[in-house]
Amino acid sequence: MKIGSVQITIDTAICVVFYVSCLFYSFYKNYLISNETLQNYYYLEEGWSIFPGRRRDDYDWEWEIGKKSAVGNLWIFALHAVLFEVVRIVRFRHVSAALAVFGSGAVLYVYGYKVLVIMLLQNVTFFAVSYSKSTVGLWLKALFWIAVINSVKLLYFYDQLNVLLGIDNDKLLEFSIIISWNVIKCTCFCIDRCKTKDDGSRYRLVDLLGYSFYFPLLLHGPVIIYDRFKDCLKVRSPFENLNTFQRAKQLVLQLLLCFFWALVMEAGQHFFYINIIQLDLKLLHKINLWVLYGCGYLMGQFFYVKYVVFYGIGIAFGRFDGVDMPQKPICIGRVHLYSDMWKFFDRGLYEFLFRYIYTQLCTKTSSGARKIMASSITFVFIYIWHGLYTFIMIWSTLNWICIVMEGFVKKFCGHSKQLAAFVGTHVFVLSVLSNFFFFAREEVGYIYLQRTYYENVNNYLALYAVAYCFFRTGEWIKSVEGDRRGPLKKAF
Repeated sequence: MKIGSVQITIDTAICVVFYVSCLFYSFYKNYLISNETLQNYYYLEEGWSIFPGRRRDDYDWEWEIGKKSAVGNLWIFALHAVLFEVVRIVRFRHVSAALAVFGSGAVLYVYGYKVLVIMLLQNVTFFAVSYSKSTVGLWLKALFWIAVINSVKLLYFYDQLNVLLGIDNDKLLEFSIIISWNVIKCTCFCIDRCKTKDDGSRYRLVDLLGYSFYFPLLLHGPVIIYDRFKDCLKVRSPFENLNTFQRAKQLVLQLLLCFFWALVMEAGQHFFYINIIQLDLKLLHKINLWVLYGCGYLMGQFFYVKYVVFYGIGIAFGRFDGVDMPQKPICIGRVHLYSDMWKFFDRGLYEFLFRYIYTQLCTKTSSGARKIMASSITFVFIYIWHGLYTFIMIWSTLNWICIVMEGFVKKFCGHSKQLAAFVGTHVFVLSVLSNFFFFAREEVGYIYLQRTYYENVNNYLALYAVAYCFFRTGEWIKSVEGDRRGPLKKAF
């Protein structure tokens, strides 16, 4: 069967229609339950006047803090774009210094001198270790900073640190995100510095500071490896046409797109109270499967839209500045392989994990056992970098198991698409359920596992039927899109 120029088989078309129909019905059931009978309903924010009688679910702290920060610092983003463009126009030779000075000034203004001192200390200590030319030493330094961040989070986060640093709780959360991003930036910069064979003119301390303090990617991300960033530090050729107006037009269009998705996020929070539903564990135990799994799907979609906005802002300004930015996150509603989710959701983080951890432990021709070992170490890093919490440990462990299982399915069932879909859907179901630990917390994840695998066999069969159609739909979309891969091609 052909729809326009797109080829689709009858059975795939049936799967697509069934999957989409189930999605919309589950959305409808979640809309019906999102009302004043919910626990904590009257603590919700008053909604927009265009939605009379609807409150807005403002319990997503990450969105609320990130939105407030992005709006409050928009003038700093704009000032950065103007000043960096001036640097390029006048062909200022010390580009890294300009970025470092502006970024550190912004940190000083927003977070205060104590936060600035800690960030400078982090960069300087990493750079000092790089003189040893020891990648082992650099990884030990990275683990040291991760240990410091985790111990502070677990022991002193709200009790003492905000008072010590002189910032409020929202700023403290932002600072913890910034310092975690910088562990990755400092690590990849210094490892590259150890291995570079050129004169090192792009690997000075001031270059590290310009990279770490680059304001558009400071808080909201995405993180990018230094290889992507360093070309923007070059002095403009006198014959290079900056085409400022056209680039500014693209910047405005991309920011308007981010604004559109922010409106979609906020509007959706008026009709789907996903965050307060997941807080009510008794409710999750008794709601029907349409609401339960629809709520889980919407958790993922809200998470996706949130990072399309946050990453989209950084990507827009980065591209305007001539940085080789990765693509925005892929929509989770069309990804049927979780190896693809890791590759294409946060592409910058994936590139770091792949280049600096996975490929250092195995090669394309390594044995399967060695590749599994390399992927396990990669996920150990993911766990400790995100934070030593139980829900992170369960999420990262299950993700690793599922990606390994995907490899076995591809190896033993890859000769038949139907068989691969039939077997692979079982892995896909567990992959999806693992993310509810990450989106919510371990208590919510346990409820999803219990109701799927232990409550009633019909629960699993119902989810499997929809997930199978999801799998086939994702497979078809991927074949229509063609190759999604960037320069890095392997999964963990």
